Amino acid sequence: MTDKILSLRPNRPSLMRHLGSYIRRARSNSSELALLVIQFKRGQELGALFGYRSIEALMEQLANRLAFACREQDRIMRIGDHEYAVILPEIMNQGHSILAANKILRELTTPFELDKHVVSMGANIGLAVYPGHADEPDALLQHAELALSDAIRSGAPYLMYKDDTQENLTGAWDLESELDTALDNGELEIFYQPKINLRGGLLAGAEALLRWRSPKRGIVPPNIFIPVATRTGQIKELTWAAINMALQHAADWPTRFGPLTLAINIAPSLLEDETLVRRVGDAMSLWSAKPSRLILEITEAAMMDNTDISFETVRELKNRGVMVSIDDFGTGYSSLANFKNIPASELKIDKSFVMNMLTSKADANIVRAIIGLAQSFELQVAAEGVESMEILRALAALQCNYAQGYYISQPIPAATFVQFINEYVPPVF
Repeated sequence: MTDKILSLRPNRPSLMRHLGSYIRRARSNSSELALLVIQFKRGQELGALFGYRSIEALMEQLANRLAFACREQDRIMRIGDHEYAVILPEIMNQGHSILAANKILRELTTPFELDKHVVSMGANIGLAVYPGHADEPDALLQHAELALSDAIRSGAPYLMYKDDTQENLTGAWDLESELDTALDNGELEIFYQPKINLRGGLLAGAEALLRWRSPKRGIVPPNIFIPVATRTGQIKELTWAAINMALQHAADWPTRFGPLTLAINIAPSLLEDETLVRRVGDAMSLWSAKPSRLILEITEAAMMDNTDISFETVRELKNRGVMVSIDDFGTGYSSLANFKNIPASELKIDKSFVMNMLTSKADANIVRAIIGLAQSFELQVAAEGVESMEILRALAALQCNYAQGYYISQPIPAATFVQFINEYVPPVF
């Protein structure tokens, strides 16, 4: 793999670290840099036709095409199932980044070989430039992704982030307004990613993931609408709706493997909402859900942001019998002094460590350490990002309790998950 390619596995935390480093360098030498976010078309369609392993091989081919089109100093990193980010340091101006986008698009016009079939893969690209559009990594990535969303919606091959204040405010207001009516119009739906028990491979439950299928914009990525919903306060109503929809679905799940757990993500801002515990209890009563079947996932960073408030909220949830999982564990830098007091039920190892644990000694050591930490504090431990049987076996050997990832199943619609339950065959490992 060329030095230009930093990761062939989705790894947003690593992108943020590298992007921060390049921005600091650009700030010190008064240069500009561009961030390109590239989403490849037909990813889901081809995945359904050829399967996960073939798509991963295709994504590697795409990375090599990007590397061929880029300069030696440019850096490429995968950040999603069908997305790559490209950092272009030391550009002359915005036009320089547009030339790079055009060069990438030309390189992608040549068809690819996939399982002895010839396939074409187009792309949409969103661009943002430091310091013209943003001077911090989070904002620069957000602006590039907003440009990508506009490109997808408009059908443009690429779009530069618009730094005209009125245009951006109008676009934000439009998105907020559409999101406000999405619930009433039935545009939000829940996908489920199965979770298995590593003692025997039986199905243990699923994680609920919210999706927005907009009639105007198509499928809006969560990384676009969730920040908007968080900024406007709409995240609360989205969360209440997601909890109720998911509990309603779970009430009708087949009992072939006994009661399955349901994991739902809780936004950091909701930890300070005094109605959270009551509304979770009301939803469970409405759908006759046993508290022990519900797992609320809260990121490690959110838990550590205000430990007094978050710990008290989690204690109240646990007192009601609800399970609490610390999501993305390993990325939030919690100290042992704080960790020993976390009233959690489960640690969930961030996928950036799990996906690379067989090729990176450092990541393998982190996974091993988190599992050992969980066992020491009598917590369950789950791993996300399982993409091969080899990783599944390695986790089982380390006595990890649960696993989820594309090797088991990608997130699937509610009706498809019911079919998955009925047809699931435990793997032999």
